[in-house]
Amino acid sequence: MSTYDRTPSQERLSVILSELRDIADAVDPAELQALTEALIAAKRVFFSGQGRSGLMVRAIAIRLMHIGLTVYVAGETSAPSIGQGDLLVAVSASAKTQATLTHMDVARRTGAKVALVSAVAVNPGLSDILVTIPARTAVATLQHAGSLFEQSLLLIGDAIAWQVQRSLRVEDRELDERHANLQ
Repeated sequence: MSTYDRTPSQERLSVILSELRDIADAVDPAELQALTEALIAAKRVFFSGQGRSGLMVRAIAIRLMHIGLTVYVAGETSAPSIGQGDLLVAVSASAKTQATLTHMDVARRTGAKVALVSAVAVNPGLSDILVTIPARTAVATLQHAGSLFEQSLLLIGDAIAWQVQRSLRVEDRELDERHANLQ
C-alpha cells in the first residue's frame, strides 16, 4: 500500500503514535521507577481518577490485580478505607480535580503514601511521588482535550505493571488464573 492509499483514519493513527512516542521520550524514568517501587512496597494500592482518566485507572488496577497486588478504585462500593502502609495513585491531568485532591488529602491524613500522575510538573503539596505525563504541556498534540494524556496513562500503566510483574517474579500463567471468569 502506498502512502497515497492511506485513509484519513490511518493518517490520524500515525499522528497519535508519533505523539505517544514523544511522550515516551519525555517521561522521566526516575519518576516511573519511584512509582513502580511504591507499588511493590505498598500493602494495598488505591487508584483515584475522574472521567476518562478514571476509566484508564480502572484498566491499570485490573492489570495490577492480575499480577497479585491488592488493588481498589476509590469510590467503588467494595473499596475499604485507606490507611498506613497503603498507596493512593491519584490521576488528574490538571492536578486540580477537586474529587481527586480530596482523595489525596484523606490518604495523607491516614498515613498512606500518595502518588500523583499529572500533565503538569506541579505538586499541590499532597503527594510523595509525582509522575508527569507532559501531554499538552511539554508535548504538543493535535488530539482533542485529554486524549493524549489518557492514552499515555494507559500505556505507561501497562509498562509499569510489566516491571512490577517481573520484579515480583510473577509468571504469566498466574495472571491468567486471576482473570475474571464471571463474564
